[in-house]
Amino acid sequence: MPPTHQVIDETLLTNLGFLLGKSAQIKDRFLDQYLAVEDITSSQAKVLFTVFFQRNQRSSDISRILNVDSSAITRMLDRLEKKQLIQRTADPEDRRSSLIELTDKGHATTLRALPLANQAIDRLTECLTHHERDNLQDYLAKIVDAFYLSECQLNEEDRRC
Repeated sequence: MPPTHQVIDETLLTNLGFLLGKSAQIKDRFLDQYLAVEDITSSQAKVLFTVFFQRNQRSSDISRILNVDSSAITRMLDRLEKKQLIQRTADPEDRRSSLIELTDKGHATTLRALPLANQAIDRLTECLTHHERDNLQDYLAKIVDAFYLSECQLNEEDRRC
């Protein structure tokens, strides 16, 4: 009879939740490696990419989009602002909040970081055939699409989802 830890390892290695989580950890490690030349982390890049593609977001919007605690986003924004990659401007619709914008330096950094992030993802998926990668992308998109609207409905006070 195999030792108990081997049974647990085999169970974990076939558990979809574990595999998704472990894949995300490996992805972030690759992103950190590839983005180091820009002096940003994978977490910082995700914020920069969100601001780049979803212009004029509030910190609460970024928190919701990335599913990260608002206090963690605030600390991340503080670090990005210190690096002069983002700036906070007054929100004309709500005096209590500010909008997050990329600075010129932040925009240039993000443009350089995007292909690096793509290279990291290519590294992550290089063990897959082109067909397998396309299927994986389709399957993950199907999961996200299936739950995106219901996730938005859970947060009814924010109609911007």
